Amino acid sequence: MGDITTLATRPRVVDRPWKTTAAKWARRLLMVASLGFLVRTGVVNFPTIRGASRHLVAANSALILGALALEAAWTYLLANVYRQALIAQGGWMSVRNALRVSMGAFSLSRILPGGGAAGSVFAAREIVRYGNDVSTTVTSMVLSWWISMTTLASLVTVGSSLGVLAGTVPAGHLLGPVLTLAVLVALGGVIRMARGNPRLRWRVTSRLDRLADRFGLDPSRRNWEDLAAKRGATGRLAGWALASWLSDAAALWLVFAAFGEFLHPGVLLVGYGLANLINALPELTPGWLGVMESALALAYVALGVPAGIALMAVLAYRLLSYWLPVAVGLLPGLQMLGASDKIPTTQAERRAA
Repeated sequence: MGDITTLATRPRVVDRPWKTTAAKWARRLLMVASLGFLVRTGVVNFPTIRGASRHLVAANSALILGALALEAAWTYLLANVYRQALIAQGGWMSVRNALRVSMGAFSLSRILPGGGAAGSVFAAREIVRYGNDVSTTVTSMVLSWWISMTTLASLVTVGSSLGVLAGTVPAGHLLGPVLTLAVLVALGGVIRMARGNPRLRWRVTSRLDRLADRFGLDPSRRNWEDLAAKRGATGRLAGWALASWLSDAAALWLVFAAFGEFLHPGVLLVGYGLANLINALPELTPGWLGVMESALALAYVALGVPAGIALMAVLAYRLLSYWLPVAVGLLPGLQMLGASDKIPTTQAERRAA
């Protein structure tokens, strides 16, 4: 079956130069194409955009402030998703430290090459610095991702169903969230089965071990078998995840409302689900910059929102949900970079951290 402890010493596979070059050119072409769409849409719909801008400044700035407050709530809720996942696996992190790690990782994932993977590396190292075992840290991060995405897929499925019943969303839009939800449920079933199946459990934990190795985390502080016996409650974690998605989606609804476009919940969640599905994929541009705006605007235009309003609302939403959090998390992100090579090894050092 193999020895899990030997996986950490396995040589890392080095990407071939031609693959790296192709990936760089793919990112550049995707960025140019996406920005080209934004510019073209902006030029064609400039009168509508100018009118929407005046409308926003003149009458609906309060709605934008409401969206900003919801994004601040989203920041707090998202940090608690990570914290509750860690607690469910037997770890611990204060709310203050959870906010610091969450915002720092968010900014680093938008600045460093590697995107979300890079942010996750520094988040994991920081959580270990707070006294948590490597196994607990990596497992909690996987758990938080799975529950967050499953909760999102469920929310979008319910919203899309309401939209189909109301006649505001074509029935075909149900296929994506339903398939995504099915895949996530199946993945959760495999992990659950692995608890009682030694061979399957070894396969799962070996992959977690490789993930920890990529994070550069200490192999001596990994104990995957102990985690197989844990039954941390996940209901509270799912509640935090649902609250975070609803807060962010409500902020997007308020931004559209600021331009006089009051979206049906089904229409809102179809576009919102598409945006976050893209966000969950490996990033070809930092934070999917350009791609996200294009895809989200196109989705809402296809669902009947005027192109000018869709573009302006999406750009305003991205300012609140992307650029401002990046700015807020820049300082903790830089601090995490500076502390990444100072992972404490003694119990006294971990308590001090």
